[in-house]
Amino acid sequence: MSAAAELEVVRFPVRGMTCGSCVSRIMRAVGKVPGVAKVSVDLRHETATVRRERSLAPDAALAAAVAAAGYEAELSRAEILPSGSDRGILERLLGRA
Repeated sequence: MSAAAELEVVRFPVRGMTCGSCVSRIMRAVGKVPGVAKVSVDLRHETATVRRERSLAPDAALAAAVAAAGYEAELSRAEILPSGSDRGILERLLGRA
């Protein structure tokens, strides 16, 4: 990923998750996609949030990674979030990207 690359944050539904192991599998699979900087998965809301460089990690690549892990990504229902909205409170307080 290039240092000057513009990252976007996308959140999309993921179907088929039932436990914490599901969350781990999806995070590992999506995290291996070139261009993905950060992944978080919310079991309760059945969503994945990904910070990515879109040109390197397009929707199709994310969907394929989720499918390879055994789940279904609903990228047709994806929403682009404001930059930095995927950062935790500690990251925001410390000013980390």
